[in-house]
Amino acid sequence: MRFIHCSDLHLDSKMEANLSERQARERNAEICATFQRMVSYARENGVRAVLMAGDLFDSRRVSAQTADFVLDRIRGAGEVDFLCLRGNHDGQKDPFEGLELPDNLKTFSDFWTYHEYGDVTVAGMEPDGENWNSFYSNLRLCPERTNIVMLHGQIATQPGEDMIALPLLREKHIRYLALGHLHSYQKEKLDAEGEYCYSGCLEGRGFDECGPKGFVLLNVENGKVDSEFVPFAARTLHEVCVDITDLTTVSQIRRAMEAAAEEINQSSLVKFTLTGSYTLQTQKDLQLLKKSLEPLFWFVKVKDESSFRIEKETYEHDASLKGEFIRLVMASNAGEEEKARIICCGIQALSGEEIVL
Repeated sequence: MRFIHCSDLHLDSKMEANLSERQARERNAEICATFQRMVSYARENGVRAVLMAGDLFDSRRVSAQTADFVLDRIRGAGEVDFLCLRGNHDGQKDPFEGLELPDNLKTFSDFWTYHEYGDVTVAGMEPDGENWNSFYSNLRLCPERTNIVMLHGQIATQPGEDMIALPLLREKHIRYLALGHLHSYQKEKLDAEGEYCYSGCLEGRGFDECGPKGFVLLNVENGKVDSEFVPFAARTLHEVCVDITDLTTVSQIRRAMEAAAEEINQSSLVKFTLTGSYTLQTQKDLQLLKKSLEPLFWFVKVKDESSFRIEKETYEHDASLKGEFIRLVMASNAGEEEKARIICCGIQALSGEEIVL
């Protein structure tokens, strides 16, 4: 018997921190399309149920269009059940309130709910403000069955709000603990019998969600659960660090950035982070770098974390106005970053160039 474990789809995300309004709308449509592709995958590969371990939506306010879309796709996969657990982003309000729910959509509540599939039991609950510390003792699982448990929260050693205390779930005959909340795939042993797993999000939305994204496919047979991560995202986010030490021209920096990202697919979102050090001679035009790289990827962001380096001998005995200016700044009480900014702006002004802040 097969199951899919997914979580943290965050449908209806704003995603405008990095993206334009048009790009944010396109990414939201792509995330919905990836959900639809996952539903098709489940139907085509004999999946009995999709375990959605929280944060199906990004906030408590869900657009009618998105809610209708999700229900329509679930309804169209009648032979596949969808077990939907609320997460911290979903809130307590039913996102489908007032809508007719398909029979194959199963939900949970603030007490343990059990769904049976042959010799497999899927248990799940949505702790509220009163039972975050006590729900562990109420879990009842038969040791003769193959038990899958669904929860949403951060793993911890002690119970608490939004915390999943792993020690309190050990020795309870859990073969697979399907978790939601973390946005990267992670799987570890729970105890001698079972394992716990975060499926991660289905699609990355920001640069704190880089790398492969997808779902976990579970194959359950003869009391054993085999799990496999399935990369499934339409686009992948990458952060690429580029050391610009000893690079002095925009062309040199751009070539280094291209070389560092040569293995990355053109459909990706890429954040380039410039590291290392630069001098007064370094040409570092972030806007020009960004524009020159934009045709290579779906989205490009350039962040500068390089540090200013100035050798004492370059200004100590320089009798020019530039040397005097640098000596004055270096002798000031400003911090190192502030000194670098002042010197760069001053040199640009003295050279008759446009000041780039």
